[in-house]
Amino acid sequence: MPASLDHLPPLPDDLFVIDPVVHALNLDHGNVASKYGEQLYQMSYGLHAMLSPPHALAPQATYMTDMAPEVLVRTMLEESRTSLIATHTLRLDSWFRDGFAAEWKTIAMTRDFPTRVLGYVGLDPCEEKAAVLDDLERQVAATPNAVGVKLYPHQMNPYRRWLTSDDTVVALIERAQALGLKTIAIHKALPNGSVPLAPYRIGEDFEEAADAFPEMSFEIVHSGMAFIEETAMAIGRFPNVYANLETTTAMLWQAPGRFESALALLMQWGGPEKIIWSTGCTVVHPQHLIELMWAFQFSEEAQARHGIPPISEDVKRLIFAGNYARAVGLEIEVWRARQAEDDFAWPVELKRPWSAWVGR
Repeated sequence: MPASLDHLPPLPDDLFVIDPVVHALNLDHGNVASKYGEQLYQMSYGLHAMLSPPHALAPQATYMTDMAPEVLVRTMLEESRTSLIATHTLRLDSWFRDGFAAEWKTIAMTRDFPTRVLGYVGLDPCEEKAAVLDDLERQVAATPNAVGVKLYPHQMNPYRRWLTSDDTVVALIERAQALGLKTIAIHKALPNGSVPLAPYRIGEDFEEAADAFPEMSFEIVHSGMAFIEETAMAIGRFPNVYANLETTTAMLWQAPGRFESALALLMQWGGPEKIIWSTGCTVVHPQHLIELMWAFQFSEEAQARHGIPPISEDVKRLIFAGNYARAVGLEIEVWRARQAEDDFAWPVELKRPWSAWVGR
């Protein structure tokens, strides 16, 4: 049963929320490049509808479009208490003609909103090593506020996968580190349609890299959606591996018991300092999830089963921002000061969900 949104406690005025996975997706049907892209296209609005409470459900005709980057920024910063976002260039090249979230959108968002948007460049490790490294350097040079790399674990047509022990990926991480990037975010746990499951597990593709590059952070994106024990053990064993909760946070409303179980296991093995907040907007709207997380408490049963204490406000602040800030070397108070005079400075009256889209 979905969680109740009634009588939630107010958010504190000084709450700083970082959402390090947001996407201005291209859901125009002309962007579909293969049967795999058609599968994701067909499931996209159904997933949004399943995971969204009625008041935060976008109209289908609005949602299934080529999303404008500036509208995504307004959604995050005018309609929610999110303080800082990171947008990713996506390389689902076998699925969509522009990879699903094009590079130009990342560049535009980081350029036009420098106090509010960080960027992840998108690479395809299935390409030749020289091409991957050239692509990395070109994107970093073009992307203000670039902090990380976003990777998908395989391509289709034909099926190709990679491991972080591969020469191309080792060279990619070395070059990313030399260029000053701080984190490698790898899509896991959620298969992108009717494709092989193996690349979405958590194992040697993180473990060898985490050991070989201790100064680089690694994010297991969609942590908690599947392979939760492997994820929990990975963040517990490697100090530079983090659980990124993109999409998992949607269960705060849609399946709160499932969210509690996932978060409890991550806390049991990894502790409170290895978990990163994210919503994956526009898959779901962020504001009700922020409110539900601030109100969230572990049940006594979950505490006893996993041997964990109650979750405190300090721990929630770590999850909302502190852990990600530490992972990428970001100083929250510096960014708070930068944002004090910009167009989105708090306090403001939040606009209704998706008003930036519907009002276009």
